Amino acid sequence: MTLRRWLALALVLLGGVRAEAQGRVVPPPTEPTRKARVVPAPGASQPRKPRPQAKPKATATKPARSRAQVPVRTPVPAPATPENRPPAAIPAPGGPGNDLSVTLITFGPGPVAFERFGHNALWIHDGRRGTDVAYNWGLFSFDQPGFYRRFLTGDTKYWMAGEDAYAMVAAYHNAGRSITLQKLNLSPAQAYALREAVERNALEANKYYRYDYFRDNCSTRLRDAVDRAVGGALRAATDTMRTALTYRGESERLTEGDVPLQAGIDIALGRPADAPLSAWESFFIPMRLRDAVRIVRIPGAYGEMVPLVAEERRMAPAAGAPSVQESRTIPQHTRRNLIAGLVLAAVVMLLRLLMRSQRWAAWLFALLGMAWSLLCGTLGVVLLLAWFATKHVFWAQNENLLLFSPLSLALVALVPSAVLAGRAVRRARVVGALVAAMALGALVLSQMPGGQPIRDVVALALPMHLALAWALLLYLPRRSEPKPAPKR
Repeated sequence: MTLRRWLALALVLLGGVRAEAQGRVVPPPTEPTRKARVVPAPGASQPRKPRPQAKPKATATKPARSRAQVPVRTPVPAPATPENRPPAAIPAPGGPGNDLSVTLITFGPGPVAFERFGHNALWIHDGRRGTDVAYNWGLFSFDQPGFYRRFLTGDTKYWMAGEDAYAMVAAYHNAGRSITLQKLNLSPAQAYALREAVERNALEANKYYRYDYFRDNCSTRLRDAVDRAVGGALRAATDTMRTALTYRGESERLTEGDVPLQAGIDIALGRPADAPLSAWESFFIPMRLRDAVRIVRIPGAYGEMVPLVAEERRMAPAAGAPSVQESRTIPQHTRRNLIAGLVLAAVVMLLRLLMRSQRWAAWLFALLGMAWSLLCGTLGVVLLLAWFATKHVFWAQNENLLLFSPLSLALVALVPSAVLAGRAVRRARVVGALVAAMALGALVLSQMPGGQPIRDVVALALPMHLALAWALLLYLPRRSEPKPAPKR
């Protein structure tokens, strides 16, 4: 496993995979940032000055441009103009918002761990100013003062800003990300209100917020901005729609194929991550928001109900760039984990039987028992601290503490002491039995209605706990006590 994958797994176990899932690393806010480049609107009609007649020149054959040389901006949807609006929605000339169009950009999953959850932004075209700015709420910097401390305690600071929309789309396209562009069917007044709101949000005094990777991230902030612009119609249409989705299920679905990452998510998340979500809550995933706005209807300029999306276009990833297909189902790894757990348990039991005649088997058994107990105990301490000492709400009430208990740390010393030296045998047996009993309790709770769905973790950890407890309960030679000297 490469260093990058170990770091990704560490981020998950610290509750931060969502904190990186949709954001992009940017320079610290104290550094000067590049302003959005003013570019012509895609497909917008621009008044042109008449060109003087040029003298005829000799023609020359010009090589055709390859597909890779075609600018990315060609498939971008043209912004709304008074000419292509329905006649009933034509605004009064010169009114605010006449020259604005808003496009929701959704970037699909990427191959890196923190790209698996997608990203989104609002592209606002202003025909009067001649600008195209993409606003996103996923900016952060490792160089912020106290970044790692705030990250560990769940108090990460993110901010929003606008940047050149064309450059943003081109960067994601060249990185192999799928792109969906949905032109929103906003009235001039709604588009103007949205533009004013995001520009006000981008001010230095307003752009920072405490990032929560489920309830307050770049996608939920964008969702809220659009909802306010349409008078709450988006929330009214989706907040009462219950789904079978959960925060845990969505996280595991989007990390399919990355075994360490999925294991970290399953261990780190507690019971709050398993509550069924409304459609509104599921929009913490940009792709869920993209799919929902296709069917939502909002009040139009004169109160009539119109589709929220007026036009949609998709851009395929750049040829040759690594791309990731979004998984549609929650993976189930109980059988695979059970096989791995049974293999580990069989190794422990075999070494325990060989201990009767082979001294090396005792050493291997002691080392394996120490390593397993150290892993379980350390995870237990991390989960316990995350529950009570941080702001990570979704780490609370974590039944994985029954499988990864801090009590296992005692076995780090008791197992080699009992196996190799014959000391503290009774204490080793008692602690081993308690750890195994707690793991059985986790199995029972996971099978109960409404229990935390941690069957995959139980299948991996329970066989090992039971095998270690069984091995310690077998006969172990105690250290012989020195006999008292006979009295003379």
